[in-house]
Amino acid sequence: MWPKEPSDDQLNPTPVAYIVYGADDRLLYFNERIPELFPGFAVNDMVGKSRAEVRTMLRDFEPLAEQAIERLEAVRGKDQPLSADLGVFSFGAGRYYTLDDLPLPDGGAVTLVRDLSDRKQSVDRIARLEHALSDLANEEAIYDGTKDRAFLIMAEVACRALDAPRTDIWLMNVDGTALYPQESFWAQTGEHLTLDPLQESDSPAFFKRLGLGEAINLPDIAGVDFLKGVKSGYERDRQVKSLLVVPIMRGPRVVGVITVSENRENRHWVKSEVSFVSYLCDLILRMLDAHDRKVAEEGLRGFNEMLEMKVKKRTQDLEEALETLTLAQEELVRSEKMASLGGLVAGVAHEINTPLGVALTSITHMADALGDFRKAVDSGKIRRSDLTTFMETNDEGTSVVRRNLERAANLVRSFKMVAVDQSVDDTREIDVGNYIHETVESLIPTLRRDAIKVEATAPEKLIMKTVPGDISHILTNLIMNAALHGFSDRPERDDKQISVAAKTTVSDLVLEVSDNGKGIPADIREKIFDPFFTTARNSGGSGLGLNIVYNTVYHKLGGAIEVGDAKGGGTRFLITLPLG
Repeated sequence: MWPKEPSDDQLNPTPVAYIVYGADDRLLYFNERIPELFPGFAVNDMVGKSRAEVRTMLRDFEPLAEQAIERLEAVRGKDQPLSADLGVFSFGAGRYYTLDDLPLPDGGAVTLVRDLSDRKQSVDRIARLEHALSDLANEEAIYDGTKDRAFLIMAEVACRALDAPRTDIWLMNVDGTALYPQESFWAQTGEHLTLDPLQESDSPAFFKRLGLGEAINLPDIAGVDFLKGVKSGYERDRQVKSLLVVPIMRGPRVVGVITVSENRENRHWVKSEVSFVSYLCDLILRMLDAHDRKVAEEGLRGFNEMLEMKVKKRTQDLEEALETLTLAQEELVRSEKMASLGGLVAGVAHEINTPLGVALTSITHMADALGDFRKAVDSGKIRRSDLTTFMETNDEGTSVVRRNLERAANLVRSFKMVAVDQSVDDTREIDVGNYIHETVESLIPTLRRDAIKVEATAPEKLIMKTVPGDISHILTNLIMNAALHGFSDRPERDDKQISVAAKTTVSDLVLEVSDNGKGIPADIREKIFDPFFTTARNSGGSGLGLNIVYNTVYHKLGGAIEVGDAKGGGTRFLITLPLG
């Protein structure tokens, strides 16, 4: 029982601990907070003891406080009162106090003891976290996707930042039924250990709790039901007293988890510590994304290198055409007359790849067949069936190779046509009506085979200065496009009609090309001018025709083109070109 003072009822409600000394410097009273800070006061009779005797008791009872007691003796030796200006006194085991002597009217003094342990721990914790964030910000492995080192560094930094004995990092498998350990760092021994996977079948309650996507703060894991079955393969798991579990979330899906363990005491993880581990989870997601990008880039680089070797080895006959393609590209880019050339070149390369791939596969198959046939000949046991099979295989392979190489050559020629059309600037005056009739007449023999009628109307003496080849090219592409696509739903109908008309405004020539076919669906109209877009790939369409028309109208002739419905059904293209 502590001695009772008249003023006790007034002083006790304060959270500050205090000791009252008389004028003779002997202890008269201390409040109930003092034994909480200095346990020796609870087991010793301290009333009547001098300050020196109090210090002796503290030295005997609390050996970790020796340094603080020496500071107190130094201050008292100078007959100097205690003051918060002297700074914080460390009494060991994370206990930090300030001491203030307040004089009393009777010559005595009250020594106020303020417990700054929590504040000091908070400051130290913040300092550790800030230092850890600095370390992580400078770690290249996290940002370049080097998984093993990134996991190792993050586990070690987590232990330092949180003053925790152990940190484990796990990744979830695709179907969410198992967690696989990536790193386990034990700070007390400096060990990096390999743990066993955690299976959902062994601890379904734990996996269900993880699926909530929330941090799990467990100051005391004893008796926590959802941890049943959670084992990592080490006996030291039994020593864990407190646990912090933070899931690594990609949207609503759990992709992993970070666990931080405490085996020294029951510990509640404060908000800043939980936030730090959540930040580590975000870093892991960034690192995994960087790792996936690196793997994809390396895989793509390896595939490209392999493909390049095959192309160089087996497509020597296309080198001249590809060189022409590259030169044409450079010329078009320099003149800035085809803003979409980059996409066109990419499309050509994509389109060429398919027939080349088929041709290369066929050649390889033919080579294998030749090898088998040669073995039969060398063995002297060749049969008629062997010869027949060899001839059939090579006949079929030759046909496939020829068709696909012709397809590739046609694509290259189509692109060369675009390049040449865009570079030629041969202008002259023409009679638009006559020129349109000439162009239409040249197409009638081709259209007649499909029973398609074509007619042209234009005012007389309509003279303009332009590039005639471009006008012809535009009309030819639009007419043949209508013939190929416009009537594919009913090729046997006998009223198939294509019309070409010309008229002028004050400053423009307006060309109209229309048909009475099935029309163009609204959902693909925005795509028809894109390079290599076609609905007739299986019928030989390349998807270049309307793109050529579009670039010729806009980039060479400075006009405009639009597509809509024709009167009575079908499609109508309206081209506007400046007369000047």
